[in-house]
Amino acid sequence: MSSGRTSLLYVGLVAFALTFAFAPNPAHGQSGDLNIYGFFQAQGRYVAEEDASGDDGYSSFRLPQLNLFFARDFGDDFGAFVSAEFLNSYNSGEDFGIARLGEGWVRYEYGQSLKIKGGLLIPKFNNLNEIKNRTPLLPYITRPYVYEQSYKNLIGNGDYVPQRAYGQVYGTLPVGEVEFDYAAYVGNSDPGFMTSGDASYPVSGTDTTYSKLFGGRIGVQYQGVKAGVSGTIDETNMREVDLSIAQTTVSKAGGLGDVDRYRIGADLSFDVNDFFVESEIISVTYSLTDEQEAQWDGLRQRSAYSDVLGENLDQLFYYGVVGYQVTNNFDVHVLYNAVEENRSNIDLASFGGGVSYRPVFPVRLKAGYRRSTIRDGDYTGNFFSLAASVTF
Repeated sequence: MSSGRTSLLYVGLVAFALTFAFAPNPAHGQSGDLNIYGFFQAQGRYVAEEDASGDDGYSSFRLPQLNLFFARDFGDDFGAFVSAEFLNSYNSGEDFGIARLGEGWVRYEYGQSLKIKGGLLIPKFNNLNEIKNRTPLLPYITRPYVYEQSYKNLIGNGDYVPQRAYGQVYGTLPVGEVEFDYAAYVGNSDPGFMTSGDASYPVSGTDTTYSKLFGGRIGVQYQGVKAGVSGTIDETNMREVDLSIAQTTVSKAGGLGDVDRYRIGADLSFDVNDFFVESEIISVTYSLTDEQEAQWDGLRQRSAYSDVLGENLDQLFYYGVVGYQVTNNFDVHVLYNAVEENRSNIDLASFGGGVSYRPVFPVRLKAGYRRSTIRDGDYTGNFFSLAASVTF
């Protein structure tokens, strides 16, 4: 990691600590009660698949997402929040699904214009990242590819979207009827640098590099219209190159080492006259040294990878949703989203639509259809789904 980026890290940490040091004492305020709540989505799905081997399919029930939240305010300025997350019908006894700590942070507010979070948090990146797990807020059953946590084995979500940060400064600056949003955050580097439970390093979950994630977002809101631009810079561990959609991995012997990664995102959404629109684009660029580029070109010449590897490592994601609120309780939508991975010469695209209905506010019933294709028709899947998203 460059000395300039290291200096920025230390400056950010010092500023973060000083802000809390000179903040008002939360003991002067009254603590609120502990608020416990959560979301989950249960669903059933039938899939009809078409590939080179012929037609096939399956059906399944599952609980792809469940989140428990614990929140408490300490006076007017401080608050704390913890979340636990359970994915894909988590069952430790049967060894499937994932259980993990989603967030755990303390927040200080100096009015609307300045807020600070410290601890494990989901950073601001585009529009959907912070609320991707709040399934009752979303009209669709399956989230756009890079935000769908249950697709972790298919798509490297963390390549496209920063998953975690540990310090964030953000706020809203109103100017007349227009509101300007900003956020800046810092976090650990790529999870590939983190020590796991079986590593020789004394403490698991430790970032073993000086490289850190730096990112932010600036945005604007006006009368139901919201737009923004996001960006991050960090390093990723490519001692093994994961070609997730192609279900192939370039081994450590052919790995590239540490690679600088740059994410740029843009989002636009609005809710006007009962019509709602969501859209995002994310471009991920990897900066290779001359030596790494030569190594990548050499890998592409090998017979084992000649039909798999693309000309570079870059990735692109985009999605759009258009919907209409028929009544206060009933809406319809159509959705398109796609992933393009240069590293594996593979495009993954999906289009479809759905409806949702709230018989009571905490319950959102959904029905949807998606048609997904990989490699321009080498694989086609038709997904028919029913789901219930519940706030409790």
